[in-house]
Amino acid sequence: MAQENGYAFKNLNDDHQNEYLFDINLLESIFKEYSLKDCKLKENIYDEKYLIRPLAIIDYNHGYIELLRQLTECGTITYNGFKQRFNQLKQCLNTYYVLVIEDINSDKQIVGTATLVCEKKFIRQLSIRGRIEDVVIHDRCRGQQLGKLLIDLLTELGRKKCDCYKISLECKDHLVSFYQKCGYNYEDKQNFLCQRFKNLSSNQQERN
Repeated sequence: MAQENGYAFKNLNDDHQNEYLFDINLLESIFKEYSLKDCKLKENIYDEKYLIRPLAIIDYNHGYIELLRQLTECGTITYNGFKQRFNQLKQCLNTYYVLVIEDINSDKQIVGTATLVCEKKFIRQLSIRGRIEDVVIHDRCRGQQLGKLLIDLLTELGRKKCDCYKISLECKDHLVSFYQKCGYNYEDKQNFLCQRFKNLSSNQQERN
């Protein structure tokens, strides 16, 4: 257990610090401030059930990819492929922040995740624009406000630690009200358009 300035991160071993996608200490003040609004968060433990932390290499063995499959298609991902992509993301300093929720009482299974991507710009005096992506909570853990927890934490991380001038996200119609409760709203004259370049099955196209 690491402790600085009287604030401890429970169940995190310093020996595994290099396995995390980003520095856990970035979250210290975010956790502390959020706990003032939600008493269920004690340090980085939520409701005495869930550990909140950055994505780690070992999460490949704790259901991280299986969780993402509840969001969208992932294909076949080997451990070596996962590790290679993990290291690619980690080498992009101050860019990728993937939070996960670990179920303490279920063999450290990953039951929630969300990603903040920080895009460095030339506009607005070399500003940084944030995007929240890949938000998913395991179907057996939904209805506990865990999705809102991740969105709130990443929003504060982007605003206070990454100096984002704005953070945006994309979602399906039925999720608009959920994200509005997290403080995200439509902007006038803004549209989301895309081109897809990979063939997907008909079932996958319907899900996306």
